[in-house]
Amino acid sequence: MRSERAVVISILGALCVSVSLSAHHNAATVYNLETSAEVSLVGTVTRVDWVNPHIHLYVDVKGKDGKVVNYAVEGGTPNSLYRRGWRRDSVKPGDVVTIANAAPSRNGTPRVHLGSITTAAGRELFSGRN
Repeated sequence: MRSERAVVISILGALCVSVSLSAHHNAATVYNLETSAEVSLVGTVTRVDWVNPHIHLYVDVKGKDGKVVNYAVEGGTPNSLYRRGWRRDSVKPGDVVTIANAAPSRNGTPRVHLGSITTAAGRELFSGRN
């Protein structure tokens, strides 16, 4: 009886771990991480989601055609960014920012993986991706 119970508990534990691992994506499946594909964007922050597992910034970027496109910018975990000097209010809605070394989405949607960001005041913050 005791060994059957241990087997059941082990199987349930393995299932829990596999479910949580499958929920997290590999950035390379979503973004083109090749250095030659990196893009830079300049725009106005419209929203900041400082939540686990990754922060997200939303930035209005004016294209060459004059149309404004709202980009989703995925950063690292709040904890890793905090250790790099970021704070919840480092970037706020209304701030004009320059995003550099960003990896574009593989499917062409207005979504990038953050490399670094420079505020209008000149403060540069790194995501740790590069």
